[in-house]
Amino acid sequence: MKENCLTAKSISFFMPGSGKNPSGGYKVVYEQANRLVMDGWEVYIVYPVHTFIRKITLRNVLGTVNRYLKGFLGNNFKAKWFDLDSRIHEIKVFSLKEHNVPKSNFYCATSLETSYYLNEYKIPADNKIYYIQGYETWNVPEPYTSNSYKFEMKKIAIAPYLVEKVKASGSEVSFIPNGFDFNIFGIDNPIENRNPHIGMMMYASNNDIKRCSDMIAAFEKVKINIPDLKVLVFGVPERPKNLPDWFEYYQQPEKSLLRKLYNTAAVFVAASRTEGMALPPAEAFICGCALCCTNIGGFGIYAIEDKTALLSPVFDIDKLAENIIFLMTHDDVRIQFAKTGNELMRQFTWEKAFEKFKKVVEI
Repeated sequence: MKENCLTAKSISFFMPGSGKNPSGGYKVVYEQANRLVMDGWEVYIVYPVHTFIRKITLRNVLGTVNRYLKGFLGNNFKAKWFDLDSRIHEIKVFSLKEHNVPKSNFYCATSLETSYYLNEYKIPADNKIYYIQGYETWNVPEPYTSNSYKFEMKKIAIAPYLVEKVKASGSEVSFIPNGFDFNIFGIDNPIENRNPHIGMMMYASNNDIKRCSDMIAAFEKVKINIPDLKVLVFGVPERPKNLPDWFEYYQQPEKSLLRKLYNTAAVFVAASRTEGMALPPAEAFICGCALCCTNIGGFGIYAIEDKTALLSPVFDIDKLAENIIFLMTHDDVRIQFAKTGNELMRQFTWEKAFEKFKKVVEI
């Protein structure tokens, strides 16, 4: 481990890669990190150039070179998109091998790959934490994911379905749902006053997971029935080429603009095939939207069928479109769903999430 002045309360968070681009999982870690440093902790955010846990191939090597050039030259690896406390140390390392990282009291893996590195550390299990933010089977096949839940370390899961998966492996786990900042998000435009024909979605480049193509196709079907349909889209990349001209696109909007977009929309749509505890639909609820989404565990904590949302099977574009049309043409249901979802979200504060996190790492 890299030598540093070890304090009584110190922690290193292991990220799966560069912090250059906005990410929900990274945001959750940064929120906890900010609160820890304000509570007197020494906090390190560690970004590895690579996280190989399987046999190294030419594709792995080329991918590492590409990631380095895009996200690790100079200070490109740092999270400039998030208001990270200046006392937090952001560190770039080639890999998460024990000798590369700062010496700390606690080490927190924030992804599947990083958990494999932490598992090899010659330190007590109580000093290792695994922050489980999704059922990660997209980069490596099973049984890598389920096996990681058996590692001897403290485990945190952000959604009930993840808690069940960890328990099924025979491990104990703490349930800490994500928190939300109700100063950043909130209702400015009354739910009843909104144009019901304005929908909203988030665009992400990892279509296999987020299924943005399904949302686009569903909205195109909706427009046949609702000609004055308007769709607001926000995302990290430049405007996608597959986005129809009549979709309004906002690249990495500032917090105030994102809040305004949420407050303009009546119905938020999400069609992911897997999530941890997705942030955008929850933020949309806090800002007064109703929700149409896929029936997956990552939405399940707040998307309750016929109470806060209309659900559709993953990949079922026709059902998703049908649900959008229903909410856009039944104001009473849309308004009730939006109000119920908004009220439900008020229990998920960062104060609660942080207190629970501190109990996991308490000395």
